[in-house]
Parts: sequence; structure tokens; C-alpha cells
Amino acid sequence: MDKDHAVNPSSSASNPLFLGFMLLSFFFGAGNLIFPPMLGMNAGLNFTPAVIGFIVTAIALPMLSLIAIAKSSGELLGLGRRVHPVFAYVFAILIYLSIGAMYGIPRAANVGYEMGFRHFINLPEGISLITYVVVFFSVCYLCALKSGRLVDIIGKVLTPVLLGVIALLCGLAFMHLTPSVHAPSEQFNSNPLSAGIIEGYFTLDALAGLAFGTVLANAIMGSTKAAGQAPLAPQQLVKVMIQSSLVAGLFLGLIYFGLAWIGRGMYRPEGYENGAVLLSSAATQLMGNAGNVAFGMIVILACLTTCIGLINACSSFANQVYPKIGYGVYVLIFTVLGALFSNLGLDSILAIAVPIMVFLYPISIALVLLSLIHPMIAKHPLTYVFGVGTATLFAFNDMLSNLVSSPLPWHSLIEKLPMAELGLGWIVPTILMALLGFVIKRSDQAI
Repeated sequence: MDKDHAVNPSSSASNPLFLGFMLLSFFFGAGNLIFPPMLGMNAGLNFTPAVIGFIVTAIALPMLSLIAIAKSSGELLGLGRRVHPVFAYVFAILIYLSIGAMYGIPRAANVGYEMGFRHFINLPEGISLITYVVVFFSVCYLCALKSGRLVDIIGKVLTPVLLGVIALLCGLAFMHLTPSVHAPSEQFNSNPLSAGIIEGYFTLDALAGLAFGTVLANAIMGSTKAAGQAPLAPQQLVKVMIQSSLVAGLFLGLIYFGLAWIGRGMYRPEGYENGAVLLSSAATQLMGNAGNVAFGMIVILACLTTCIGLINACSSFANQVYPKIGYGVYVLIFTVLGALFSNLGLDSILAIAVPIMVFLYPISIALVLLSLIHPMIAKHPLTYVFGVGTATLFAFNDMLSNLVSSPLPWHSLIEKLPMAELGLGWIVPTILMALLGFVIKRSDQAI
């Protein structure tokens, strides 16, 4: 590489700190804001193992998804092709629909309105919602349109503001709230580590990680180009993506711990309706009336940055699959769809989206974990086919179980599998079938 055009590792184009901040803001939506406080309150004396379990699946799995994407040329399709080309497209489309237009974007926008905007902007209900949707999605559109400047817009501006407000709230909590010493709820009583793992599992961030990996790769390449620098070599791209993932994971862990600690400090026997009510109460108690404004700012910023990332991810993928339509047009399409679906209500969206996400999660985990050992199994393609195929069968069963009211005929057999009581009965069969696929290939070579 010519020295005059070599990439400056300290520049924002390839700076893992700013890239990590961008990733952090994408992952940290309203759901991630309200889960940890309830976990902290309900875990009680079992606070530490519950938080550790939550961090394992709410942070480790998404970061592994990002690393898997980094090692597959920065795209989800490349990851899926290791199973089969048709699988790659079907799987990727379902991922982007589930975290984007069908659920992720309208959910985040709606939560931002319900938990933030409407509490400190005094307007008539109808006008209030319309005003919020227009302003919110206008900002999303303008930021997502500047895909090459996402690092500057989000990594340098929005995320530091978000972190500052959260740090203020957590700092005041550490100074003024006393951790409650109370018995854990039934959910966290016998096996708090497993309960925390399940809570983090259902954040569904591992699915988002598969999409945001592509956004991260595009942001790095776009920022490098905008800075007039030579493109990063594949090995450099992987290195920067992994470093950025670790930065995002570190800050996510600190935030989750702080929010969970607030939940423990705000314990009351009658509980709270949800984590949003708990945090709102904490903000008011610690900062007075200004607390409601601070809490509203946290929620809106968290929802805004998540929606920007999701619109960018969906638009980039759609443009990759059908490049005859420009990226900017796709941004407009997903922005308008998000604005429209935000007014339909979460119940109908959840009814469609949840079964699909239950179907996708085991498949995603199996594919990610196998991809992390790809150098060992690259010459054994049946490892992917058998492993991911088995996870797909179990995932389809889980989806059916969510859709029907009565137990399926084979339900009693699945209940006997290891970890079935945790909803993880698919793991051991998937591992065994992946090993079988590996052995079959080795047998062919021996012959």
C-alpha cells in the first residue's frame, strides 16, 4: 500500500472508539433500557448471578454475531451461503423483516413516544403523535441517508449525549439509593444465572447483531472513503470490527449493571408495572421534575439511534439484493413504512413478529457459533447443513408451539432433552448433528 494513502488508525474512519459508540447506540433501544432495572429488582439477593447471566446473552451473543459477520466479508449473505445459497437469502430477508419494518422500527418509535415525548410535550393526543412521528422519522431519514457519516453523526454526537444522561442518572443512584436486601422473586430464586440468561436471550439482540455487522462494515468503508483514505484490507476490516464490538460490549455491560443496580435500589414490595415506570420513578426521585425530562431524553435518544441503525441496515441490504433501486430510495421507503406502522399499535405487530423471531433465534445462534470455528470446518460443509438444519427443525417446532394453544404431539419427547426446561432443548441435538456432518466429510476423505 502506498504510504501517502495508508489508513491512519487514529482517524475517526477506523477509530474503534467512535465505531463502538455507534454500535452501542444501535443496540441500546428502549427494550434494553427497561429490562435490566426489573431484573435487578426481582433478583434481590441473587443480583450478581442474574446480571452475569443477562450479560452473557444480551452482550456476548450479539458481539459474537458481529464477529461472525466480520469474518464473513462483512455481510449476512456470505454467512448464510455456508449453508446453502437459497437459505442465505431466505434467512437474511426474514432477519431484516423481523428487526426492521415488521417489528423493530415501529416498536422503537412507538416506545419513544409513549415513554418520552408525550410526558413532557403538552399537545392534544392526535396532534402530539403526528408531530412526534414527523419529527422523529425526519431525523431518522436525514441521518440514515448520510450512511457514510454515521460514525460522525451517531458515534461522535448522539451516543455521547445518551451515555452522559445515563451516567448522570446512574451516578446519582449510586450516591443516593441504598441497595435493598430482599428475597428474590420466584423466577430468580432457584437458578438466578439461568433466569438471567433467559432474560438476555429474549432481548433478541443476537438477531440485530447480524444486521448491524453489515452496517458497521459499510460505515467503516464509507468513512474511510469520505476521509480520502485507501480502503482497509480485509484483515484490517476484521480487526477494526472486532475492536469496535468489544468497545460496544464493554459500555453495554456498564450500562446494564448500572440500570440493574437502580432497580435493586428502587425496590418496593408491590413492584412496578414495568421497567419504564421504575426508571421514571427513579429519575423523578433523584432529579425532581427535571428527572422526567432526563428520562424522556434517554428513551427518545435510545429509540432514535436504534431506528437510524435499523433503517440503514434494511436499506443497505435491500440495495444489495436489488441494486436497480438506489440506497436513498430504500431509506425513504423504510422510513415511511416505519412511520405508518408506528400508528398501528404494538399488539398486532407483536402477534406477527414474535413467532418469526422465536423461529430465527436458534438458527442464528447455531450459524454464528459454527462460523466462529469456520477455519476448522471450512472443508466439511455438511457440518453447517446438519447443524443449522437441526436448529431449524427445532426452531420451527418452537414457532408452532407459539402459534397453537394445545401441546404438540411430540412435546413430551422434546421435554426430555437436556436444557429443555430452559427453552434450550435444541442445543445438544444441534451439536451432535453438526459433529455427525463433520465426521461424514472426514469419512469421505478417508475413502
